[in-house]
Amino acid sequence: MKKKGLLILLCLPMIGFGQGWETTFGGTSADVGESVQQTTDGGYIITGGKGGGNGNSEDVYLIKTDANGNATSTFNIPTNPNRKLEKTVDILGKETKPQTNTPFIEIYNDGTVEKRIVIE
Repeated sequence: MKKKGLLILLCLPMIGFGQGWETTFGGTSADVGESVQQTTDGGYIITGGKGGGNGNSEDVYLIKTDANGNATSTFNIPTNPNRKLEKTVDILGKETKPQTNTPFIEIYNDGTVEKRIVIE
């Protein structure tokens, strides 16, 4: 009996900490949100992939919202789906093979560069 009362007391305060709004961004089932972080102004920054309909993200998408969930800025960063990986280097620029828990940089034939780390 005491455990049930304690559980209710702990859950009731958590109910009031909800976000207070819900907004949907994107338009297809291929659009995927990857990360959400609150900003210092009370809004949020959301990153994800804007899909091309085949299940793969073709573009990187960035959305900035105000505290009420209204989009204040959106950025669509197109990626080249035909690019090829030329080499992988460590943070000192030495060619390497990717290892878990170690940062590395991928250099592509179209001049783009991606910093990555695989965490296990």
